Amino acid sequence: MTAQNKTKNAFYISNWMAAIPLLVMVLPTIILVFRGVVSANVMIMSGVVGLMLGSLFARNKKEYWDIIITSLGDTTGLLAFALFLIVGVYAELLTASNLGEGVVWLANFLDTGPVIFTLFTYVICSVLGVAMGTSVGVIFILTPILYPVALQMGIAPGLAAGAILSGAATGDHFSPVSDTTLISSMTQRYKFKEEAAEVGDVVKARMKYVIPAFLLTCLCYAFISLLSTEPKTAIDTVNQQANPNGLIMILPMVVVIWTAVKGGSVFQSITYGVLSGLIIALGTGLITLEQVFAIKGRDITGILADGVQANIDTVILIVLMMGGYGLMRHYGLIDNLVSKLSNSLTNSPRNTELTMFGIGSALSFILVGLVTRLTVIAGPVINELGQKQNIHPCRRANLLDAVANGLSYVVPWHVWPMLMILTITPLQKNNEAIIIPSGVDLVSMAFYPMIIWVIMLLAIITGFGRRFETE
Repeated sequence: MTAQNKTKNAFYISNWMAAIPLLVMVLPTIILVFRGVVSANVMIMSGVVGLMLGSLFARNKKEYWDIIITSLGDTTGLLAFALFLIVGVYAELLTASNLGEGVVWLANFLDTGPVIFTLFTYVICSVLGVAMGTSVGVIFILTPILYPVALQMGIAPGLAAGAILSGAATGDHFSPVSDTTLISSMTQRYKFKEEAAEVGDVVKARMKYVIPAFLLTCLCYAFISLLSTEPKTAIDTVNQQANPNGLIMILPMVVVIWTAVKGGSVFQSITYGVLSGLIIALGTGLITLEQVFAIKGRDITGILADGVQANIDTVILIVLMMGGYGLMRHYGLIDNLVSKLSNSLTNSPRNTELTMFGIGSALSFILVGLVTRLTVIAGPVINELGQKQNIHPCRRANLLDAVANGLSYVVPWHVWPMLMILTITPLQKNNEAIIIPSGVDLVSMAFYPMIIWVIMLLAIITGFGRRFETE
């Protein structure tokens, strides 16, 4: 038997048995989401069980587990591991330093009310997302600050969480340093010269789609918030917890944004944010050394220890997803799906773009919203299809990036709504008033991803913004 045949017959029944680990991990989560249950433990448990069940169908058990081990060490998973640990410390520091109380005071001082605060939440998350180029950073840094304040002001849990998630998607989509922006640009090459699309050109061409989507999203949050909040009761409650001292902790956030704008990596940006935050908070008396690090009996507590531990479940979750995904990729399931999708009608620019749009949307479901994976896998296929119709690489890159930052954020069992909820859950430890939104409520209020997806679909149908490459 040849090596190729061994790969084709690696599993009993069919090589599609390689999808068992990811399916077993995701399906229980989908079912429970619609019952209002969201738990990292469920997905972690299901992921481990899925890996074991999948091995029962593998002909070569050693090869199966070797692939799993290699996939668990995937760069995406390890990147998330390192990032989440650092971000956890940063979020814990800002929370302990009463930045939330400072934001409450500022909102009251400006007499914003819940309607403007919902809009403020979306805009500030978008701005930070553009500066940092990471939706993960926005979710983990700003959720512990803005979400509790929004609830105190009478904003519905789903609306508050949706505004943060929308801001994260907006920033990730428009940022010139976002991984999806960089990958979508690098994978779209010119047909008549040996170059890839320039990031600056891609971002500039994106304005015609992003600005209308951003403005429509702002209108949606203002309107929905106006209908679903009770300003007087909320403001009376908030006034009791307002404290301007915490506002000084905006400075570490400025450090993070400034470092990112100057070209620093997200790791570098957050590291500088943590260091500057510790200096400022300790120097102004907002926190004590004991709050930073303390030994109580046999346990180590404090901002550093609690911050590192806060996101461990999320890290394990993503690493297990990488294991299941690695199996599907190794045994050709992903390539098979993409190949079948790309056999659609591509006899005109519109049909070609609709095919590319469909491939990206389908992969978003298959890859449970892992936007980096989506752009990496779909990028070469979209490049090949688009070149046949001479569609400009900037247009292709923006189509790919819009899809990646669309459906990926608004499917309840995808990684982004899950991360949002998993970030909110630990906040209950220090605040019993925190309400965890259901996955369905959250994604129904994440307006930007839905709006940009629809705008790009309309742009394809009408031809708006379509460009062609010439010799």
